[in-house]
Amino acid sequence: MEFKKLASMNIAIIGNTDIAVWYAKAFAASDHEVYMATQPGNVAGADVPDVEGINACTISQAAAIADLIIIATEPKDVREAAYWLEDVRKKVIIDVTSNVMVPDHEKVSTTCAITTITGTAHVVKMFNTAGYTQMLTPIFGVQVPELLILSDSLKGKEIAKIMAIDIGL
Repeated sequence: MEFKKLASMNIAIIGNTDIAVWYAKAFAASDHEVYMATQPGNVAGADVPDVEGINACTISQAAAIADLIIIATEPKDVREAAYWLEDVRKKVIIDVTSNVMVPDHEKVSTTCAITTITGTAHVVKMFNTAGYTQMLTPIFGVQVPELLILSDSLKGKEIAKIMAIDIGL
């Protein structure tokens, strides 16, 4: 028996990384409306998957429409993307960027940059630990969690947790 979800959210996915595309497809498959922006100031084109439920738009448009914003850019592009979001002070922003595989000169404290630029208190850092088990074992022991959700915002953490479960994380 099929059922309709109690709530369907408008979700902005910002970035043109593989992880941005993965999140866009996962949320669209879970019956959420996805607004994907890959280029600052421009409407994305060929780099947005041609999937029902995924709409190409600018970063500003995506942020204005969205109930939830996910930033999945390269770390060096986070600051510029955050400025394009405009007024999102009451929205939850999930930062899924990773500094793990970038050169030292491109590493950015992405969550701090997003918080400072946007002024929102609801920024969440989310990190999928797949592939990092060996590196995280000294910290967590034998039971390394699959997903880390970090924030000072209870609202942000709860929404991130619900949405992660919704897409199978």
